Amino acid sequence: MQITLSNVRYTYPGATEPILNNVNVTFPQGWSGLLGDNGCGKTTLARIAVGALKPDSGSVTGGLFCVLCPQETDTPPDALADFALDYGRQARRLREIFHLDDEMPWRFDELSHGERKKLQVAVALWQRPDALVLDEPTNHIDHEAREELAQALRSFTGVGILVSHDRDLLDALADRCISFEAGKLIGRPGGYTAAHAQAERERTANQRERQTAKAQLARLAAEKDARAHEAARAQARLSKRHLDPKDHSAKGKIDLAKFTGQDGARGRLSAQMDARVAAARDRLDQARIEKRYDGDLWLEARPSPRKTLLRIDATEIPCGPSVLTVPRLFVGNTDHIGIVGPNGAGKSTLLRYLKPRIAADLAVLDIPQELTTEERQRVVRRVAELSPAERGRVLSTVAQLNSEPDRILEGGRTSPGELRKLMLALGMLRAPELIIMDEPTNHLDLHSVEALERALAAYPGALLLVSHDHAFLRACTARTWRVEGGAVSER
Repeated sequence: MQITLSNVRYTYPGATEPILNNVNVTFPQGWSGLLGDNGCGKTTLARIAVGALKPDSGSVTGGLFCVLCPQETDTPPDALADFALDYGRQARRLREIFHLDDEMPWRFDELSHGERKKLQVAVALWQRPDALVLDEPTNHIDHEAREELAQALRSFTGVGILVSHDRDLLDALADRCISFEAGKLIGRPGGYTAAHAQAERERTANQRERQTAKAQLARLAAEKDARAHEAARAQARLSKRHLDPKDHSAKGKIDLAKFTGQDGARGRLSAQMDARVAAARDRLDQARIEKRYDGDLWLEARPSPRKTLLRIDATEIPCGPSVLTVPRLFVGNTDHIGIVGPNGAGKSTLLRYLKPRIAADLAVLDIPQELTTEERQRVVRRVAELSPAERGRVLSTVAQLNSEPDRILEGGRTSPGELRKLMLALGMLRAPELIIMDEPTNHLDLHSVEALERALAAYPGALLLVSHDHAFLRACTARTWRVEGGAVSER
């Protein structure tokens, strides 16, 4: 049982270049991790593999029952009602693993994005597909839920395609990793750690090969120049143009040199060097090393002159069927605050309560967990409507976050990760005094997460970040609000 894509090509409407071009890849039984930077085509490839998207050309093996579990959580799964009404062994087991209450499927729109994601994955597994695509399955879910997810997915025995930047999940599940690198797909055995280590060994070997090839090219080029110079001198010696017509002795020596071929041999050797130099240049070209931009983002912002941006007294706020007890809280003009807690505890509820109480004259950049289709389209249109100077600043930021600006502008589908980068870059134009981000690392590739982490750590204004990525929060926040058990506490 496997899925094979042969010579697959796909171009999004309005795009000038294909996002996938003559792709050949096989997904065998077991879990395959699909890795790459935002916008490189991972989701497109996965959707084509399971028949959710038709390629412009090429072929995909068929005959398998396939299920796609997408990144977005705004739409209930098609089989949600059937799952909710099933109390068989498989459905009960999945409810137990993911701690799903019987009523949760019936109030999908009221659930947190993390709860929706767990329900989404449970419904996908419940259908027992031959092939399953999970696109960023750990977005929105807390640490405990990630362990539950890994436990559930280990029992899947079909063709699994895992599009993820979650290193722990890839290590726990993937038998192989397939990476988008320099326009090609490269497969390596093992999870992320093993595949990454192999890639680093290949990169080190490639660097050595490039250094050797570069030195060889320099040596051959110098030798070629020397032989060309010698050949030119030999040619000059063979010329009778400047001899006295009566100098028969000199003419005889030239004729003798031509007869023995000593000077002509130098010319032939010089010509042979051209082929050797060309071969060395080809060797150097083959030893290319993919470059990455590792510069830090620069957020042109200053702290608000107001020392306290937000202050609330102790209160209780509605949170689903219960209430959330909130102590006295404040946000200073340079405070970097992380908001943590399990799924459904009320983190997003707390944010919704705080936002209207922020002073209206503050420059605030608010990036939510997810956007509707209309909101996504509006963000892309806004970029196109900017002045040339502003558009250049925005796209420069996007490039530093490891996405291709030209592809975004040409009309291709903007991935959720690219959209977050666009929103951050657009917000920077306003020099915000407060940045609010709900799950900022969702949808971002690893390189982008590192760049965002450095940028936010250096941000001079105030931050409110809701995240399950504790390593990320440790790097760019200094205070923590924990939401758990119906209460908010600070530490």
